[in-house]
Amino acid sequence: MAPNECISALGGWEGFEVCEWRQERRGIQSWCVLRLRRERTAAAYCSGCWREAPAIHDVEWRTVRDLPLFEHAVELEVPRLRVACAHCGPRLELLPWLQPYARVTCRLAESVSRLCAVIAIRQVAAYFGLNWKTVKEIDKRTLERRLGPVDLQGVTVIGMDEFAIQRGHRYATVVIEPARKRVLSVGRGRSREELRPFFTLLGPQRCAALQAVVMDMNSAYELEVRLHAPKPRSSTTSSTSWPSTPARSSIEYAWMRRTACAQTGALGIW
Repeated sequence: MAPNECISALGGWEGFEVCEWRQERRGIQSWCVLRLRRERTAAAYCSGCWREAPAIHDVEWRTVRDLPLFEHAVELEVPRLRVACAHCGPRLELLPWLQPYARVTCRLAESVSRLCAVIAIRQVAAYFGLNWKTVKEIDKRTLERRLGPVDLQGVTVIGMDEFAIQRGHRYATVVIEPARKRVLSVGRGRSREELRPFFTLLGPQRCAALQAVVMDMNSAYELEVRLHAPKPRSSTTSSTSWPSTPARSSIEYAWMRRTACAQTGALGIW
């Protein structure tokens, strides 16, 4: 088996094969650059409707990162097709190993998201040699897929608090359900306007079912609660008393904040 055939078989880039490869030195990092070409028998499918496309609209070369090979960072040069789909018009080709417009392969993104679950985003970015924003976006999309839409059925007690997300006194407001240790909503800022979408999403019937609301000592929170849910008994507390609660002091609360930040793109604190 020729070297290119061996790399193609191990690489698993469905529909593509390695036509050229070279090794480069960029600073202290060694790079393995693989140039891919389409297999002659490979069919092209539309990423919109998943149907086989009858023709190719245009081709654009893209540089894509993949998992490292031994001590070498791997970079792919991929001919990215736009197919002329009869149903959707010009669309990117559907590839099982590369998402549309992505600059990293699906398996590299999966490795990044798994590592983000145990260490900080900046450390993951440094380990893989990726931009911090790229890692943050991968982690955010993974959390959104894993968590799905929030279920607001049966919510009778909620808690509200603010937390810093960036330097310069920038805050976000988080609404939680203490009984099940779930994040229900997050909004950038700590004013009534950031809290209002949660009560709109909750709806009049579920607002009427609220029995108690625990909140930080913020007058904006209290005014908005009394506007939408005047029935429950409100309780204000200083932020210094929160760490005594299990939801704040345990590992579950750390994951709760990750969930909150993922819903607003505020993963910068991690």
